[in-house]
Amino acid sequence: MGIRESLNQNPAITTGITIGIIVIALGFIVYQIVGGDGAGSPVTEMYYTTDDGATYFADDANKVAPFDKDGKEAVRCYVFKCSDGKPFVAYLERMQKDAKVKYEAALKASANAPEGAPPSMDLEMIQMEGMEVKKPGDAKWAKRNGPEADRITQINCPDGNNQALNIVLPND
Repeated sequence: MGIRESLNQNPAITTGITIGIIVIALGFIVYQIVGGDGAGSPVTEMYYTTDDGATYFADDANKVAPFDKDGKEAVRCYVFKCSDGKPFVAYLERMQKDAKVKYEAALKASANAPEGAPPSMDLEMIQMEGMEVKKPGDAKWAKRNGPEADRITQINCPDGNNQALNIVLPND
């Protein structure tokens, strides 16, 4: 008698095996999402710079840049490393000043909304329309949703080996 015939004659065993496979698959999926190796841990800090990316520091990831840091304007910076392991600032990001005022007001209104209320679409719209990016050393900022943003946010390793490109986060 073959396996198929045995399974057809014993539906309880077939059901048990099927449930077991599903439980194992779901367990694996949950493990991947939660991050058994810490990879799924939330990002609590990001990098910021006050000198166009020459140096950077870690601060609260929820801060809306630009903000004042020791009397200087701090903006978010995205740090990467390549196969040589040397970190570099790929690009900078900030919110336009008028958009920041609107964003913070919408954020405050969202925080005061009743529990369970859907998140404000205003936050996403303001963020999408009000963000600017630039490469370190560039004079001008470009709108995050504009045509220049693709060039600015395109990250390339100096050695050309982009397969070794990794983002660097303060919590790593």
